[in-house]
Amino acid sequence: MEISAPKEWFGLLDVLEEEKGIAILFGATDTGKSTFAKFLISHLCQRGLKVGLVDADIGQSFLGPPATIGFAVFKSHPDWEVVLSTPEIFFVGSTTPEGHFPIHLKGIKRMVDKASPYGPEVILVDTTGFVLGETGKGLKRRKIDLVSPRFILALQKHDEIEPILEQYKENAPYKIYRLPLSGQVRPKSMEERRINRANKFRDYFKYSVKQELAIEEIQIEGEVLDPSGALLPLDWSLRINGLLIELKNGNDDTLALGVIRNYLEEEKVVRVLTPLREMQRVITIQLGSLRHILLYEDESF
Repeated sequence: MEISAPKEWFGLLDVLEEEKGIAILFGATDTGKSTFAKFLISHLCQRGLKVGLVDADIGQSFLGPPATIGFAVFKSHPDWEVVLSTPEIFFVGSTTPEGHFPIHLKGIKRMVDKASPYGPEVILVDTTGFVLGETGKGLKRRKIDLVSPRFILALQKHDEIEPILEQYKENAPYKIYRLPLSGQVRPKSMEERRINRANKFRDYFKYSVKQELAIEEIQIEGEVLDPSGALLPLDWSLRINGLLIELKNGNDDTLALGVIRNYLEEEKVVRVLTPLREMQRVITIQLGSLRHILLYEDESF
């Protein structure tokens, strides 16, 4: 589908092609950040550039499943499957950065660093729509300080990003571009967003199988909280049917996601649904957040 783009977007293409570097994308919910990222990737690739994308919009991601930060390097247009690197994911374990700032920031930094060996001329860092309030502003400032972008690209309906941009207007290393929205952008309801996340998860787990893990042979990281915020004991966490988890190798890389189906306490075995076939590679389980539990009514899961 052709993207309806304002003239300012095309002007930015010339700047990125000539100057290159890291660009971080900011915008509140329903400003079309993903559409903007796809536009930049498509047109920059048409101009012969390699473009890295760090998709850190963990609630409405398009490069990986929800609750993850995705990464890939694109080398050509127009097929989104034509990439220089196989898309990778980093597990945050939640579809919102609130309460998960350290791991969210760790994932962004890790994925930006992963881009370097591929030699992309431009790296785009797409972010969440969490921009309002002191907490949202603080998170965006930490992202800027963490990745040291050359460009700060702000999509604004009005002036909602200005409290963040104001702090960097005199900072020479950063070039700030305030950009209008595409005419194709339309607000999505909470229900539409929920359905989109559910569909993304269903697609990810489409070819999954049930596997078993002996928990005494692997490391378990992360904490699961009950709705009141109290920490659950590990045995209780492993009994949560539908809890989203990450399966990692010895290099702390994500092998795949999984969904806990049940826990056999006497055998010390947890049964999970996962697309991963080579379970002998799993060294660590990272637990997700109880607040974003996955519940499947389909008995095939």
